[in-house]
Parts: sequence; structure tokens; C-alpha cells
Amino acid sequence: METLTNRTVGEIAAEVPAAIGIFERYQIDYCCGGRTPLSDACAAAGITLDDFRSALDATSAAPEGGLDWTQRTLTELHTYLVSRYHVHAREELDTISRLAAKVLSVHGTRHQELASVSGLVAALIDDMLPHMLKEEKVLFPHVEQLETSDETPASCFGSLENPVRVMLMEHESVGELLRALRTTTAGFVPPDDACFSYRELYNRLAAFEKETHEHIHLENNVYFPKALALECGGA
Repeated sequence: METLTNRTVGEIAAEVPAAIGIFERYQIDYCCGGRTPLSDACAAAGITLDDFRSALDATSAAPEGGLDWTQRTLTELHTYLVSRYHVHAREELDTISRLAAKVLSVHGTRHQELASVSGLVAALIDDMLPHMLKEEKVLFPHVEQLETSDETPASCFGSLENPVRVMLMEHESVGELLRALRTTTAGFVPPDDACFSYRELYNRLAAFEKETHEHIHLENNVYFPKALALECGGA
């Protein structure tokens, strides 16, 4: 970490998982915006590189139970992505969708932003469910074959760069929806008259945002670069 000014936020998040908590604290986009130099990201967030270094020094080298995924196989990583993030995302989106509809039906007349919240949640479902299915049925199996077989697997998409480009674009779309949700909910802060369900909805949305940032980061900044390098014979 001696040359922080020359590193991107995505590289730092991949190499030092403890930095993810700092990025979340200062709302620095380390997933879809992973190619941003740290110096630029800190300036946009209103902090200095020294502030970031101090915060990083105060954390552990990695979260409890954390793994250095840059040193694991792609098969191990995609297995983790599916079991840790895909399965939970499907379950949580279903719960959040039902909760958003319930809260809208009760509080929608007094809090008109809830209609937007419900619509954004529906848009997340429309984007994320097909996206994860494409990864599980097409991209991940292809990369696993690349990694475990001596023969180059056939594909319907040509170079791996093509589906990766699509995945990156779809991740950006999800990132935009999450930013819109944060704005619409004033940072996931419920109003004073919010009931338990209202507060639970906002708590779940905040947790889902953080988890999805981690999910996209692992794919954008670790899995995709390693997969592309493997196809080119560099991994």
C-alpha cells in the first residue's frame, strides 16, 4: 500500500478487503467505479489520502473469516459467488419486494416516495435475476471449463470479452438503481412516523446495497480480470 496514489479503488478493495468498509463509510464506489484512482475517489468523497491511510491503519488486514480471492481459483470464486450472493440476493429481493408493497399500501398516501421505492425494487428484480441466471448457466460453466480442461471450450459468444462487457454494463445498471434507492430514501433513513415494517424495509435495503456492492466488486475487480487473463493464457 506504499503507492496508494497510483492504485484504483477496485485494486485496493481486491487486495485489502478491510478497505471495503472504509469505501462504504465514505460512499466511494469501489464496484462499478472500481477503475477510479484512489486519489480521485477520495477527493470526490471530501477526504484526503492521509484520512484514508489513517482509517485503513485502524482496521484489521481483512474482515473476520475473509479470504484473499485473488489467490483462489476461478471455480472456487464462482462457487462462492453463487452460494454467498446469488442465493441470498434472490431470497432477499423477494422479501424486500413483498415488504415494499406492504409498506406502500399502508403509508403510500403520506409518503409518496414509497411508490418510487417499490418501482426501483421491481427494476432491481428485473435486472438482477436474469443477470445471475446468465452467469450461472453460461459464463461460470464456460470459465470453469477454461480453467479445468486442456481443450478450449466451444461457445456461442466468441471471446470471453463479449459476455464480460455485457455483465459490466448490467452491473452499472444495478449500481444506478441502488444509487437511486439511496437518494429516494434519503440514505435509507425512515421518517419519524415509520412503523416496524417501514423501518425493516429501509434496514434491509441498506444491507442489500452493501452486500450487492461486495458482490459486484468481486466479479468486476477479481473474477472478470482473472477469467480474461486465463483465456489469454496469462493465468
